Amino acid sequence: MADKLDKVLSDYFTGVIDTNIKLRKLELKFNFDRTPDENIGGGRKQNDYNNPVESAMIRELQDEELQAWIWQKQVIEMWYNITVKPQRTILYERYGRKKSWLAISLIAHADERTCREWRDRFKDGISGWLSDTPERVHRFYSINHP
Repeated sequence: MADKLDKVLSDYFTGVIDTNIKLRKLELKFNFDRTPDENIGGGRKQNDYNNPVESAMIRELQDEELQAWIWQKQVIEMWYNITVKPQRTILYERYGRKKSWLAISLIAHADERTCREWRDRFKDGISGWLSDTPERVHRFYSINHP
């Protein structure tokens, strides 16, 4: 039975998370000021500080969806980088290439049960970090960015 964590891992290994991050940044970049100007014929605002680079960075930092994807990507990368090569192979073949457990066991030269145990250990390691991603990102943001 597939769960949310399997979906996140599949999205990571197939590049969906990277694509979502890039698309969301583009969306924030080009669709930030879609409100019509109601001050027709009026004067300019006095003392208006407008720095487009800082404004773009602030929009990206305040977007919870974007920050959740970045958080997921970073957590998976950190755990993936500390795993040993056979486990990396298993994760990539399962989630990136959608291979069966039999095919994965033949590639990794390990029993199917062992392959599943290695996958489960990896999922257990990241599950505590990714189980409440939006809430965790919101807590992190509110603590570190008053």
